[in-house]
Amino acid sequence: MYGRARSRSTGRFLYLTAAMVALAVLSQQSWAAGVRGTAKSALAPVESQMMSIASAVEAATAIFGDVASLRTQNQRLGAENQDLKRQLAEMNAAAIDNKELRQALDYQRSFGHRTVAAEVVGRGPDSFSRTLQIDRGTADGVQAGMIVVSGAGLVGRVREAGPHGAIVQTLADPQSRANVFLSGTGLQGTVVGGPGALHVQIEHRLGIVPTKGEWAITSGIGGGYPRGLVVGAVTSFTHSDAASVDAALIEWANDPRTLSLVIVVVDFMPS
Repeated sequence: MYGRARSRSTGRFLYLTAAMVALAVLSQQSWAAGVRGTAKSALAPVESQMMSIASAVEAATAIFGDVASLRTQNQRLGAENQDLKRQLAEMNAAAIDNKELRQALDYQRSFGHRTVAAEVVGRGPDSFSRTLQIDRGTADGVQAGMIVVSGAGLVGRVREAGPHGAIVQTLADPQSRANVFLSGTGLQGTVVGGPGALHVQIEHRLGIVPTKGEWAITSGIGGGYPRGLVVGAVTSFTHSDAASVDAALIEWANDPRTLSLVIVVVDFMPS
């Protein structure tokens, strides 16, 4: 509708302009001197209307120019915003990688075992197996059965190894088991993997119950893992005086979905 109104205004403007030009030519003739004044008075309203139409057309043209300019500026600002988001994401990722690397280096220096750092290059195809693929293999001294840790604590163990890569079975795998003790109460237990939080089956002692927040740490019992590896913190537990075993949930110190760097302990093999 706005376009049709604009077209009618433009046509009227051109018609009146042609009429003014014709009248201007005729008014210069000597025989038209008598009617010149009368015509000028008669055309005064028309001239005023033409000036109004010209102003309206000029204003509409300016508006369209402003809209086009704003659209271009908006597109440019949108592109700049996306670029800033990308840079922020890259900086956050770099900060996480640097923190993980510092933790791994500190862990290697203080652990007291010979280790090999490895990058996580893949994850298991399903959420049930909870495996990691790393870029170190038998050519780097990595063998099946070796323990895998991170700067935060225990990750799992090497399930199979090739010349230049290996598969790590994490603690979240339902087949994983790790003997632990609780740092506050000293209660012994076994961590069992699963799709959700890690479960711990804890020995029952009369009058002693797990404490929320205390750490589950590998005990070394059974020879599956060396003593002293952090597994996670107790988040909840169930206790009954009539039960033979208590149960607790552990918040794992690691998250296999976000790990990008791990450490393989190459001088310890389970007995």
